[in-house]
Amino acid sequence: MTRFDIDTKSAVPAYQQVMQAIKLEIMSGRLKNGDQLPSIRDLAKLLKLNPNTVAKAYYNLEAEGFIESRMGSGNWVKFVPAKKDTLRRTMLETELKNFLEKAVSLGFDVGDVRLLLERFMKDE
Repeated sequence: MTRFDIDTKSAVPAYQQVMQAIKLEIMSGRLKNGDQLPSIRDLAKLLKLNPNTVAKAYYNLEAEGFIESRMGSGNWVKFVPAKKDTLRRTMLETELKNFLEKAVSLGFDVGDVRLLLERFMKDE
């Protein structure tokens, strides 16, 4: 699993950042069905988080169908590829919503955001 960092200054809770990072690893193909995830304690130690934070992320990932927990064996990637397009769209919408909320909190309006997007799209 690729190393990722948690932004402690972010308004996004740490467990959601862990979830998002693992989802991105799965969606990108770097984590595949059947891959074992680090133990809760190992990931918590690596990310300098409370084990309960990682446990909450794993629990929610399991509830969303990204991983499965096997008693005494750990946590494993279990992703149904047929859901990929829907989940990619949902992830993008979540990121966009977070971006827009932050932009508005910084005093930007929809027109400012539209101009910025158009500028970036023109550069692409």
